[in-house]
Amino acid sequence: MAATHYNPLPQPDRIEDPVTYEEAACLFARTEHPAPVSTLRRYVREDGLATERVGPKRVVRVSWSDLLEAHRERTAAKLRASSDWP
Repeated sequence: MAATHYNPLPQPDRIEDPVTYEEAACLFARTEHPAPVSTLRRYVREDGLATERVGPKRVVRVSWSDLLEAHRERTAAKLRASSDWP
């Protein structure tokens, strides 16, 4: 028997706010601090962020919240090191 609907309960092994690298790069491109896909992959690798593979094409997804935090930390560090920091 096949399931006819999604389980509304959160699953501990699933990412709650998943995005693909491409989706995240597009969202960051709308800010003053864009981040290409290669940079986002480096964030995931360096910070050990959780990823999941979804669907028949095994698309990689990562938590948007985790990417935002990693991006914020690196952007703040660059701003502090520059002359633009107040």
